[in-house]
Amino acid sequence: MKISVNPIRKTCPSASGLSLMELLIAIFVLAVLIQIAIMAMGSTRQAAEDQKDKRNAQEIASVAAMASAAGANFIVPGNAQATIANLRDGIAPATGAFRGRTFRIPSMQDAEIQGALRFLALSDTILQYRMNGSSGP
Repeated sequence: MKISVNPIRKTCPSASGLSLMELLIAIFVLAVLIQIAIMAMGSTRQAAEDQKDKRNAQEIASVAAMASAAGANFIVPGNAQATIANLRDGIAPATGAFRGRTFRIPSMQDAEIQGALRFLALSDTILQYRMNGSSGP
């Protein structure tokens, strides 16, 4: 007895597979999940930028406190940018135990200093770090 195999396969309407509508729904769900992931990563990046700016502000305030305690005259009243420029260039006290020692902030780009300025407050005599930004005492 010979069994013949029909080379033309008949398609069955109940065959498993994805319809166009199911495929579109799956793509839509993936797009929503990707959008949520991108938004989460964006807020993480902003938090990292804020932490970097806070760290830079702490470094600037620390050098300013040391220079002030040593008697260096670097404060430009009312101008935090010029005060930080003095610290970037380096300032040395003219008298006292630290005479001749240069106080200088580590090399920072202008954009890093601009970010750090959000967390610094300048009074008449000192440059202070403000953890939540420089608005308020």
